[in-house]
Amino acid sequence: MSPTTDLATILLITKNLSIVEATQSTLANVAGLNLIEKEVNSESFFPVIAEVQPDVILLDFEFEHQPFELIDKITSEYPGCAVIVILPESEMANSDRVVLSGARAFILYPYRSDNLVTTINRVRELMVRNLLFSTQASTTETFAKPKNTFIVFSPKGGVGTTTIATNLALSLHKALNEDVLLIDGRHLFGDVALYLNLRTGNSITDLISHVGLLDERLIRQVAVRHISGLHVLPSPNSIIEAQGIRPEDLFKVLGGLQQVFPYIIIDGGNHLDDNTVTYMDSSDKILLVLNSDLASLRDVRQFMEVSATLSYPRDKTLLILNLTGRKADVKKEAIEDILKMKIFGKIPSDENLALSSINEGVPIVLKNPRHPISKAFSDIAKDLVKIIQTSKTEYLKKENSEKTGPTKTSPK
Repeated sequence: MSPTTDLATILLITKNLSIVEATQSTLANVAGLNLIEKEVNSESFFPVIAEVQPDVILLDFEFEHQPFELIDKITSEYPGCAVIVILPESEMANSDRVVLSGARAFILYPYRSDNLVTTINRVRELMVRNLLFSTQASTTETFAKPKNTFIVFSPKGGVGTTTIATNLALSLHKALNEDVLLIDGRHLFGDVALYLNLRTGNSITDLISHVGLLDERLIRQVAVRHISGLHVLPSPNSIIEAQGIRPEDLFKVLGGLQQVFPYIIIDGGNHLDDNTVTYMDSSDKILLVLNSDLASLRDVRQFMEVSATLSYPRDKTLLILNLTGRKADVKKEAIEDILKMKIFGKIPSDENLALSSINEGVPIVLKNPRHPISKAFSDIAKDLVKIIQTSKTEYLKKENSEKTGPTKTSPK
């Protein structure tokens, strides 16, 4: 399982003959993709994987009755394999859970056009990139330079990632008094521009389309400046544009943005796909949002398992507890005990203020700076500044140590 080789080995696991025929037909004359012909059943499943050592496993969602457990087991035992789940259109509602179980991607069946080939190639590119990162990390003792990039994400919908990302970016801008960029990472149905009452045709696709020609002038022309001084990169203006964003191009754009803006906050939403993983790969920390209920706790635990399969260190994730103060809430101490993690920040609940803020396009920290919610965002921003400063100090110490070499002691 070596993603650095030109020829990728593909193992198809299905009992559906129509899927076998469609996959054979689609990949028959595609250079660089070698489809292995192996009959696999529940008993021979793992022995076949061990024998073939595939780069990519195409797994039929309906191969077993408990597909999520199977996906998790494959990714745990064979982390070098990229699992792509073949998902029937009738099971589209399970797409997020498929990725949360550890799959790198999913592909809808029946296959559409060249989507299968495109998906396999994208996943391969991500695997190569991650392998290069891990190789560099293991062969050098230097600290990676902090990017000061933070993504706000939740595996559960409706917990307020856009509200948190927007207000946190404004609070960080105020705390640092430096340029901060807010990126709407929800390429489909992103609402950052709405929350800030920004009327613009600019979006991240304006940079994607010029990925080979990025410079500071172009980046600053596309990023919209809010009246508060915050810089904003809105989501695409159409679904077609959003669906055309490839992880490899997004990665290059993020690199360019990090050269121009010293601090970046990303609204990652709650949909985990290749682009979201690209945002996470490029971030120093994942601000993982949860509510004080059991469903949210369950989803966070599942995400932490996915995070481990992505080789993220546990301290890359910081927990943000949103909408606190309700009577039926699970207590903070109980949450920390269940998740075995400390809560990094808490944000109280005020549904009326939150709703009026969205409807007016005026974030809470601007609308009511003295409200407890605004204070909570200010506290989280200050704690992020501490992390930023600590990371910078450690990086400079390590860099200086490697330049000067080991300290010599004089003999007595």
